[in-house]
Amino acid sequence: MTDWLFSSGRHSHVADFKGRERLSFRYGAAKAYLEETLVLPGLWLYRSEATPDCRFNIEVESGEPGKGRLILGAILNSRGVASLEGCADEAWREDGRAYVMTPVERRARYEVDAHRGWKAVALRLEPEALDLVGGDSSMPQLLAETLGRGKEDVLGMATLPAKLRMVAQELLRPAFRGPMDRIFRQAKALEFLAYQFSVLERSHRDDETLPPRDLAKVRMAHDRLLFDLRQPPDLEALAKDVGLSPKRLNRGFRQLYGTTVFAFLRDARLDAARDALNEGTPLSLKQLAWELGYAQVSNFVTAFRRRFGVTPGAWKRGDEEV
Repeated sequence: MTDWLFSSGRHSHVADFKGRERLSFRYGAAKAYLEETLVLPGLWLYRSEATPDCRFNIEVESGEPGKGRLILGAILNSRGVASLEGCADEAWREDGRAYVMTPVERRARYEVDAHRGWKAVALRLEPEALDLVGGDSSMPQLLAETLGRGKEDVLGMATLPAKLRMVAQELLRPAFRGPMDRIFRQAKALEFLAYQFSVLERSHRDDETLPPRDLAKVRMAHDRLLFDLRQPPDLEALAKDVGLSPKRLNRGFRQLYGTTVFAFLRDARLDAARDALNEGTPLSLKQLAWELGYAQVSNFVTAFRRRFGVTPGAWKRGDEEV
């Protein structure tokens, strides 16, 4: 079960949706709720609101390893910053933003300044939703890449179209109650999805190739990243060092290495661990994890097993299975 962390000031509250649809958070001026509803197979609806003149944060752990996940949302009002580990932050300073996020094995965070309150609606799509939306060529490329092949490096925002805003408002204030409410939500969720697809088509085509001069900077960033796997620069610092924006640096990594900076670093660390184990390193697993930038050995063991199918200890012993 996924944990959600709500925080405001020095106060924090951890909750999950086990056995319930609504999470509530209250502290000082901050009063908010978040609802999660399974609408159709592979499709969840999220609705969230908060009182005006408050600030709070929402954090949520990543999706399941190897399983695609796409978040398509609409923020009706407030200001704030959305973060996804390994991607450049997206800030919004005015009401009305559509956003897309692919939180696969990453932590997402929303910092909300609800100066005029907070209202937001989002859909979470997982691979089962492909049967719902179909797989023909009219579907956005990002949808198939995310749900079918696990693309995990997208965080973006765009202006919220008027029709998408209207559907989001209808989802926040359903016109029906009782049995008809479920049918209404399903219909409006699919309408919301259709308008989001049009936003994706306009805003998230990623076919631009970088010129040779920028690719040279990407290779420089690649070398700097590998120079110190224990304490590498973060995405913002690395991009600044080589004179590229974080988004452009990630694009260059995808062009040259087939993945983003975050994923490249993760795989480089694990490949280095595998090579060290093959060479008979005298380091303990805790020491090896620390040398490769893992603060907790448990995180290292989990990541290694996800990539290679066995634990580091089993790999060292030559076991095929844990």
